[in-house]
Amino acid sequence: MHTCVYWAHLDPEASWCDSNNLSLPTPLGAKSTLQLALLDDMFVPANDYDIALTIVPKCPALHDYHASLGARYLTRSVFESLDAWQLAGTPAWPDIFASMQTSGEEAVAFSAVQDILSSSIQSSYAYLAGAPASGEHPTPELSAIRYANSKSTITQLCHQLEIPGLGVVIEQQDDINRLLELDCPFVLKEAFGVSGKGAYLVKEQRITERLVRHFQKQSASGKYGGLVAQPWLDIEIDFSSQWHIDKQGEITFIGLCQVENKGFRFSGIDLCCQALCDVVAQSNYDTHVRRLLSELFKRGYFGPVCVDSALLQDGTVYAVIEVNARESMGSIALRWQEKLSLSNAVRLRQYDVHYQSPLKLEVMLNKLAARGALLKSGQLGGIVPLTASSLALSPQSSLAKGRWIQLECASRSSDYYRTILQSCLLEMGASLQ
Repeated sequence: MHTCVYWAHLDPEASWCDSNNLSLPTPLGAKSTLQLALLDDMFVPANDYDIALTIVPKCPALHDYHASLGARYLTRSVFESLDAWQLAGTPAWPDIFASMQTSGEEAVAFSAVQDILSSSIQSSYAYLAGAPASGEHPTPELSAIRYANSKSTITQLCHQLEIPGLGVVIEQQDDINRLLELDCPFVLKEAFGVSGKGAYLVKEQRITERLVRHFQKQSASGKYGGLVAQPWLDIEIDFSSQWHIDKQGEITFIGLCQVENKGFRFSGIDLCCQALCDVVAQSNYDTHVRRLLSELFKRGYFGPVCVDSALLQDGTVYAVIEVNARESMGSIALRWQEKLSLSNAVRLRQYDVHYQSPLKLEVMLNKLAARGALLKSGQLGGIVPLTASSLALSPQSSLAKGRWIQLECASRSSDYYRTILQSCLLEMGASLQ
């Protein structure tokens, strides 16, 4: 029996990106990384004897609540408290790994964490350079990880494999000028943008002209490539499929889920989507995706993969919009569903929360329970909160906004559960954005 240690860095794209690539103007790519660092408490281990290794200690009330539903696992943390993490300068996993590779006091401070990672099988949200690994459990090279996640290389690969797609890759100076030939609206994406970061909907020709001038300045300073222009698709349903490529190249399909987005921003997952699955099964989707994943393995990548796709209004299944060679919110939702032995009628929802003072989760759990909205053992429906840490920071730390992520065992609608959640938050001096 081998122990797996689960750890999550939810902004891996920032460590994969190439500083020599072209990029959108910074306001279009801004995103809080502090929130993301504390969302690792939703990354659940598969087995009771596995370890959830989080940046700060997992909220005891949240851990005990999950255990009451049958989700048992061990917990460890890098820092002994939220205050200790803040005093250390709020380092994320890439910073921690960099410290481990030094020879000074910083490396000593993280020696216990390094021992946990080196002595266990790692199951991470995404591969990061510098993470300790044993020879028995190798990870892909950084070049293969970048290749599998870059929107520009995936677009080129789809063209080579004759997987239908309409993206235009911007590599050289002449490609930049091709943007002027595109009909608006279209979407411009950086190679490693994610969930609204590094993506922009170009609605007018004058915006195209401004962006072309911006990219031409970057090109003159030596930057190149890393951009993709995609048509604005007439989408009926966004969805994603979850896969795993093992070290021998065997490809395993894990599941498919409907994705809820607000603009470019992720807002939720629906696991109950049999009608969508039936439509996808009648297309060439499986063939196209497996061909793509086989090629990624040939280029050196293995591990988790999420493929973002869409069902268009005309009934076309658009197989590959982009690829995230890592875990995803879809795979997290599927693992929680399995961990808690829940039915197929499960949703995951993500909300931004504004708060005036740190929220106590045990109080929130009591309020949800008093309204009959908290899932308890033996019940058919209710909310399962998945996160707590990002709402525990003091607003004086420059963060008065956190994220609340919950499962919904769907005996009621999402609007119903959202109304109850908002009511509980208002009583605690907080609110949904």
